[in-house]
Amino acid sequence: MLQRIDAAYAARAAGDRAAVADHWEPGATYRLAGEATVTPALPGDAIQAVNALIDLFEFHELERVHAVVEGDSAAIHWRVRVSTPGGEPVEAEIYDLWRFAASGRVASLVQFTDTALIVRMLA
Repeated sequence: MLQRIDAAYAARAAGDRAAVADHWEPGATYRLAGEATVTPALPGDAIQAVNALIDLFEFHELERVHAVVEGDSAAIHWRVRVSTPGGEPVEAEIYDLWRFAASGRVASLVQFTDTALIVRMLA
């Protein structure tokens, strides 16, 4: 699972939409946790949501701080340097809850991050 997650994040950081799509089970879901009025409006379909995030945020560095894998799920704490297109990179933390399908592909991802930082970056 960690290898699949690392590969998915590497593809996401590279902006490789086709490689990102290869990691998701058909019908997979993505949700950015937080108050809906301050988080970007994203489609529920994981591939479309991640493609929208690729357009909004560029990852410059990504460090896995801690990971717990149990059964079909993984919880990961990340430290990331991220920017909006043309913006200055900032440091942020992300906490992901991944669930995997029997195929080994990602079935769902719920992502937690600093929504106040997102608002400032997108302003």
